[in-house]
Amino acid sequence: MALTPEVIGWIGLGVLLVLLLLRVPVAFVLSFVGLVGYWFIAGSEAALKIAGLVPYSTMANYTFSVVPLFLLMGYFSFHAGLASDMFKTGKTWLGHIPGGLGHATIIGGAAFGAVSGSGIASTATLARITTPEMINNGMNKNLAYGIVASAGPLASMIPPSMMMVIYAIVTETSIAKLFIAGIVPGLLIAVSYMIMVFIRVKHNPRLAPPIAKAPIKQRLISLKFTWGLLVLGSIIIGGIYSGLFTPTEAGGIGAFAAFIMALCFKRINKEVMKDSLVETLKTTSMVFLIVVGSMIFGYFLGITRIPTMLSDTLTGLPVPPIVIIIGIVILYLILGMFIDMISAMFLTLPILFPAVLSLGFDPIWFGIIIVFLTEIALVTPPLGLSLFVIKGAVPGSELRDVIKGSIPFIIVDLIVLVILIAFPQITLFLPNLME
Repeated sequence: MALTPEVIGWIGLGVLLVLLLLRVPVAFVLSFVGLVGYWFIAGSEAALKIAGLVPYSTMANYTFSVVPLFLLMGYFSFHAGLASDMFKTGKTWLGHIPGGLGHATIIGGAAFGAVSGSGIASTATLARITTPEMINNGMNKNLAYGIVASAGPLASMIPPSMMMVIYAIVTETSIAKLFIAGIVPGLLIAVSYMIMVFIRVKHNPRLAPPIAKAPIKQRLISLKFTWGLLVLGSIIIGGIYSGLFTPTEAGGIGAFAAFIMALCFKRINKEVMKDSLVETLKTTSMVFLIVVGSMIFGYFLGITRIPTMLSDTLTGLPVPPIVIIIGIVILYLILGMFIDMISAMFLTLPILFPAVLSLGFDPIWFGIIIVFLTEIALVTPPLGLSLFVIKGAVPGSELRDVIKGSIPFIIVDLIVLVILIAFPQITLFLPNLME
């Protein structure tokens, strides 16, 4: 059999899957397979040019500067105590209703997501702050774990979201429109969680005994804890939506504003600064290595014409387009059980996105669906990262209890996912106003 570019492409995909199963870091797998495959097809000189040019041309892209800026903003916001402040306010206002502390945690997760952008960072923050208090106040530990495991990943949907930035970069879609499009779905998910918690606790009050109702004066005073998140969120979303500044500029302004707030609250010192900068550098390096690897692998796939072939095959199937979307959703749900979704997006979007466009689907709507799937992936066993974050952050917690508590929330996620697929205008309403 002749080694045509298509055959080499399929061999490369097979090698890539084998190396991933062997737990080789995805960034190195993408770069290695991409370079070797390109070498076989185009020759050594062309492959070496790709190796020399792609890392610089990719990282020199101004758009990528939004990644470290939003990460730094999230770390400063964490050290400023914005999440814990919002939880205190939610607890004061909602603690007396069925599942009140759970509602406060969900609100805290959604609010912190508006200044964090990272589902993992948000989960770790909530796990340390809210889980002990919920359990100490009598809440069933499985329910407490499930609330945190699902409320933390809301940061993937509530703008500014790192997953939205990555999707926008890979597909060359508007970051600003993706941010705006995530607002209504993010609120819908949070409200759905709260409804489910309310119904479960109303049916079985032993799951979460209420706490004493706070006087109205105390509740009004507690609102002072919300100003930091409200100001920061308004600066970012308001500035982008009004056209006052770009998403990249919003990241810089947000990071600076979060730093000033941490100073005002006297919650920052040399150690905090060092920790925030080092963690930002680590995460940014990880993301950038994957980006460079995916770009090299993308050149290899492009020369094999496999994405074009698969796109033509998918668009030519004798089934309604929505059936293909459902197939893609199922693919991501399965991938999310076993591999990191950042890697999954870089691996699959170059192949699937052209087909989705050819079928006539809106790229912003599809982006929100994919980002929501990455949120679900953080909670789905056996390898959902949120599950392990909670186990590591909460002393004495067992992974089986975390998984058991998360299952009702995964069911809610799937219901909301069906709603977002069936009614695209829920997602597209706000972005359409920007045109």
